[in-house]
Amino acid sequence: SGIERHEDRMWYRRTFTVPPGWNIGDTKRLQLNFDAVDWRAKVYVNGTLVADHSGGYDRFSADVSDALRGEGPQELVVGVYDPTDSADGENPPMGKQRLNPSGIFYTASSGIWQTVWMEPVAADHAEDVKTTPDVAGEKVAVAVRGVRDGLPVTAVAFDGRREVGRATGTSGEPLNVPVPDPRLWSPDDPHLYQLTVTVGDDRVGSYFGMRSIAVQTVDGQQRTVLNGKPVFSMATLDQGFWPDGLHTAPTDEALASDLVMHKQMGYNAVRKHIKVEPDRWFYWADKLGLLVWQDMP
Repeated sequence: SGIERHEDRMWYRRTFTVPPGWNIGDTKRLQLNFDAVDWRAKVYVNGTLVADHSGGYDRFSADVSDALRGEGPQELVVGVYDPTDSADGENPPMGKQRLNPSGIFYTASSGIWQTVWMEPVAADHAEDVKTTPDVAGEKVAVAVRGVRDGLPVTAVAFDGRREVGRATGTSGEPLNVPVPDPRLWSPDDPHLYQLTVTVGDDRVGSYFGMRSIAVQTVDGQQRTVLNGKPVFSMATLDQGFWPDGLHTAPTDEALASDLVMHKQMGYNAVRKHIKVEPDRWFYWADKLGLLVWQDMP
């Protein structure tokens, strides 16, 4: 957002135009997505309140189709309130942020700090796809979330371009997609499978890794066990603050390079310290081969 500092209250305004080929109407809807706004956000399109959300680290979305006016420019206004540690009784999650940073606490950041984007979606569309690998069963459970029950669902897993398994069913119940003789994900071999899920007229892509993780007693001690073998978690206490954008990295390449350095220094894990990063950060951790210990903010 360019603020790069703390403010109690912020207002953003811009205009946007919906591409005519998106055909927004009864069957196609316009969804506006905010990946993270710190802390309480109210979103207006052409003066109509379309979203009211509290939470500085999580995504929220709004169907703004009914707030559109004609085919020309549309007005988007976002109001944000971010008291950090000054609000009596509200206690927003703030991680390392403080109004008076010192010692182990850092400069607070406010407002829009992750990506804002819009997309055309089917009237019935998946908001999320959850994958749960079952290494012993050589399959992955796929659950489509945020859509009404009873719609036809097809999930197909690929290794590169090669299809390895598919399953069909309906929304509201998990699908078990076969992954025969799986190549297991680990920090030494961070192998990822691709996934395509079709829900009615909606189609989304994702990925997953086949791995099992547990805590088990090994030689009389509780150990973290990855894919059935003890693994020592060699991790940094990663703060996730940037000199130019505070919570916000300057580029996707910067997110990746920070984790590449972890690998080059011999780490196999990252403890993300009381902050939740953008999805791309977690993607790079998965792709590069880094376990993540996720703190609550």
